[in-house]
Amino acid sequence: MNVVPPDRDAPGESNNPLFAKAQNVLESHKLDITKAWLNRIIAQIDDLSTLEGFPTQESIQVSVELIEGLAAALRDPAGGREFEPGGRYYERAGMLGALGGRDAQGLVSLSQSMLALENAVWELLVQSLRKEDRNLLALVMRLREALHGVFTASTESYYIRSNTELDRLAHTDVLTGLYNRRYMVQELERHVEIFKRYRHPFSLLMLDLDYLKWINDNYGHPAGDAALKHVATMLKVNVRDVDIPCRYGGDEFVVLMPETEKDAVESVGARIIESLHKTKLKLDHSLVSLEMSVGISSCPEDGRESEELLQEADASLYRAKQRKTEALGGQGQEQ
Repeated sequence: MNVVPPDRDAPGESNNPLFAKAQNVLESHKLDITKAWLNRIIAQIDDLSTLEGFPTQESIQVSVELIEGLAAALRDPAGGREFEPGGRYYERAGMLGALGGRDAQGLVSLSQSMLALENAVWELLVQSLRKEDRNLLALVMRLREALHGVFTASTESYYIRSNTELDRLAHTDVLTGLYNRRYMVQELERHVEIFKRYRHPFSLLMLDLDYLKWINDNYGHPAGDAALKHVATMLKVNVRDVDIPCRYGGDEFVVLMPETEKDAVESVGARIIESLHKTKLKLDHSLVSLEMSVGISSCPEDGRESEELLQEADASLYRAKQRKTEALGGQGQEQ
């Protein structure tokens, strides 16, 4: 079934008696509508802080202007364009976004506030109409309320999915797909607090990819990126689901391991190094074995603050690299 939409610019609409009556009602009762709307919203507020932060004065001003805009749209069909993006009333309506919060529940609250405004308009119009027109408007109101619920639910779902993805991107290293440094620091602080409260130990495994500069210089930066992604894969397959592998920066990686003592962390580090030896990386026409140096720190053995633990892991990593250099007869790694 094809439904033909009404022509907003159809001639004679502004002379329609029903339109004229509705226009007069809106213009003469805009303050009554605003008061009814605000009373509905305030009645739903159940805590003092929200009530104190409610933007009453601004909401009154915007509401009155929007009702004036609705009346103007009834008077002149072209006035409806002012409610479209870029229009005067579209911009003013955006100010009502302050009535919602910053999460999905705030979005639902905002939607309910807008429904309350709409119902305040409809209910005043109903009182001014003939009985047959009231029945028609009652039908429209009931359908609009149900459709409003459909819109709110779909918008809330979209908001949650979008913010989940944004949150994931904010905590993810783009190249490797591991968590990024920012997320690791947040989790480290959280685990420090968990230890202080519940005495749950944890450890840090800090790894540095050896010879990355040599790979970049001899095979190009795309090859270096491939090496970093290969390391990330080895980290993922060698740590537990509860562990938090992160790219700490450049050629450094950190794995935060909850409920893990230092001996167990050393075993994981050795297993990662062994996996890198066994799985050669193809660069151009060559197969290259990647090498890593490993540093370790554990809470509470090496410290009870995040900075102490990072410093010890870094110092441990430096000592491991020094031992490797000495084993090579004092030659640098970047030759």
